[in-house]
Amino acid sequence: MSYGGYMDNKLHGFLIGSDIQVDINNKRLIRVSSGNSDKILNFSAVVLKDIVMKLLIYILTNARDDVVSKEEILKNVWDDNNLSSSNQRLWQVVNELKEKLSLIGISPDFIVNQRGKGYKVNHSYITPLYYKESNYV
Repeated sequence: MSYGGYMDNKLHGFLIGSDIQVDINNKRLIRVSSGNSDKILNFSAVVLKDIVMKLLIYILTNARDDVVSKEEILKNVWDDNNLSSSNQRLWQVVNELKEKLSLIGISPDFIVNQRGKGYKVNHSYITPLYYKESNYV
């Protein structure tokens, strides 16, 4: 599954800030940071359900610079994947995503609901991470 980007490259994940990686293939969020000392490294990981990861990818790809409507999210995350969509389901999955994000230290206002419009990412440092597939085995 390709999520846009460079011509021959595939999206591997995202870097949020300087220490949180979204690992799409393994459906997890990973945080690696040094605590109060450069000698101690803190590592935490959270596994996401399929639909939660699909929502996160869609939001990180499309809602960084602009608000994405609920209808657009429902169509692209649920309907296009042959899943049953509803505003209630979207609300539940957004809340589950926010809960998982908070477990690794991302603020609850990382994903903002702009009433009547849709959702937007409230973070300025999100970097897509790509890889180039090789023909080598």
